[in-house]
Amino acid sequence: MRLIRYTILLITCIVLSVAAHGQRNRNEQQAQVPPPKAKTAAKTKAVPKKTSKHTTANRSAGVGSGQVRPRVFLNPGHGGRDSDDRPCPFFNEGMQERVEYYESESNLKGAMAMKDILRERGYEVFMSRVNNTTADDLNLFEIHQLALNSGADVFFSIHSNSSGSPTRRVNFPFAIYRGYDGDEAAEGSRRLAQIVSDNLTDCQATSWSRDGIIHGDWTFYRSRAGLGVFRWNKLPGILVENCFHDYQIERERLLNKDYCGMLAMLNCRSLDKFFNRPAQPFGMVAGIVRFDYPRKGRKLTAFGKDAYQPQNGVPVELCDLEGNPIQTYQIDNYNNGFYCFTRVRPGRYLVAIDGVEDYEIEVKADKTSYYNVTIVTRQETLDYEDEITVVHSQGTEADESAIAGGEIGQ
Repeated sequence: MRLIRYTILLITCIVLSVAAHGQRNRNEQQAQVPPPKAKTAAKTKAVPKKTSKHTTANRSAGVGSGQVRPRVFLNPGHGGRDSDDRPCPFFNEGMQERVEYYESESNLKGAMAMKDILRERGYEVFMSRVNNTTADDLNLFEIHQLALNSGADVFFSIHSNSSGSPTRRVNFPFAIYRGYDGDEAAEGSRRLAQIVSDNLTDCQATSWSRDGIIHGDWTFYRSRAGLGVFRWNKLPGILVENCFHDYQIERERLLNKDYCGMLAMLNCRSLDKFFNRPAQPFGMVAGIVRFDYPRKGRKLTAFGKDAYQPQNGVPVELCDLEGNPIQTYQIDNYNNGFYCFTRVRPGRYLVAIDGVEDYEIEVKADKTSYYNVTIVTRQETLDYEDEITVVHSQGTEADESAIAGGEIGQ
């Protein structure tokens, strides 16, 4: 019996020794696999670990109102004024000086505005960056990991576009999702892209060269590699190009934080529609103030009323129907003429601008009421609206078709 017990004990020791040796070998092999290159900003604890209560089962389009608190991951494109930031410095006629423009900055302005709006509306919001330094310019795998760990329902990447050409100039919204045209990789992505594109197209505080478009990235890039930010990302979501920043007149508007905020409001309304959220009780008033003569400075490609000189540095007032000011907006000096009033209760108001009669406008809940005005300086010009020339040639249409078809751009 002693011999039997000794034999059993010896066999047990041998088995345990072999198992421990195998585990050590596996650990050594795993240690030899280097982790993805990480930047300091990726170590932030702003994004929580993925929770078990939020699964892919409720990450779908058409989440019912009140069923779940939507979780959105915002990715302000680029970052840090680095080499991938597509800088577009230019001489600004309003400031009378050379102005720096970096896409990363306007992307971040819009994302921060979306964060505030969405959180006020009951969303949980996570972001890939909240600053604009080199350390914040995360690589695409890091962004994927942050989005995955957040447990978000939707991935929302914010950009502005560039034609990729020194001469081609267009301006329209463009939303892109993972997959082929009409065949999304993650359910709900195509629907969100269409909602976002439609809402931005309705914006009248800019001049579009055409309506917005949507594409699946595998179709647009003619490759299953697709868009880099989607490469490891399995969440429903989109990348939205709000506009084209190499259209200089749009770039002048993007210098204005409130203009970026207005585009952010439109994108937040798109998310509300996507998640079947209730309408918000406030509206917005926005527009552009221009004179009735051509833009000063060098000749630029201009669409619609963008051909006319915007007003700089003057106040615009939102008044009640008795003429009492409720809000005042100071137009900046960036040569864009943009103004807006936010959190306006539904009702009728007057917009007061020096040089024109007060204009009565109706504000509706969860809507933007636009009022673009041209100040007449040439008294002999009675019907100045007819003089506006839309610069939209066959060449522009060819450029739009080429960009929309993925032949050029990005």
